[in-house]
Amino acid sequence: MTYLQLVNEVLKRLREDTVTNVVSNDDVVADMVVSLVNDAKRTVEDAHTWNVLNYEWSIPTVASTRLYGLTDANNYAKIGYILTTQGQPLTEVPLSRIRYLKAQGGANAKPTYYAVNGQDANRDVRIEVYPAPDAVYTLDVYGFKAQEDLVNNDDVLLVPSKPVVYLALALAARERGEVGGQTASEIFGMAKSYLTDAIALDASLTELDNIWMTV
Repeated sequence: MTYLQLVNEVLKRLREDTVTNVVSNDDVVADMVVSLVNDAKRTVEDAHTWNVLNYEWSIPTVASTRLYGLTDANNYAKIGYILTTQGQPLTEVPLSRIRYLKAQGGANAKPTYYAVNGQDANRDVRIEVYPAPDAVYTLDVYGFKAQEDLVNNDDVLLVPSKPVVYLALALAARERGEVGGQTASEIFGMAKSYLTDAIALDASLTELDNIWMTV
């Protein structure tokens, strides 16, 4: 569903006129809904590791450099695992462990550990590896990256649309008081139900990745 379609789906449920553009509207309600759709999108994205948001970063290391940013992660990245050259996994450890190991010294070598360490200058999620590389290796980072905020009419939403529409509607209803006789709390309940169903359906596509084991 496109950004414009999402906005109009919410407006219709608010008993408001639909619009032909998500920008340059003189309607305060439409302008509010335009913003609330992105608020709802971010909430839905954060609720689950959606298959459609699977992403892979391929990062070449630089000798003696420990810190690497995940390009365009926008602080919404979720790291699943990291493989180095020839498919060898890096072990995730607390950042305090990385700092302890650095304090112990040691020669540069092929990285074996990693930890998330803040953001880079572009505000992208940054990882730190240990030991510092002694050569060029490839870090294949597998995880999830949220979609950029919707901006244009034809921007297509990646996550399921129903939870986004009803969560945006619930946020609008909280501002207005009620919608069609339904209170904001009732619509939030509907949004939660749609979100729960969407998560269950998405998780069923990768059942083997959602098995908890005792280690």
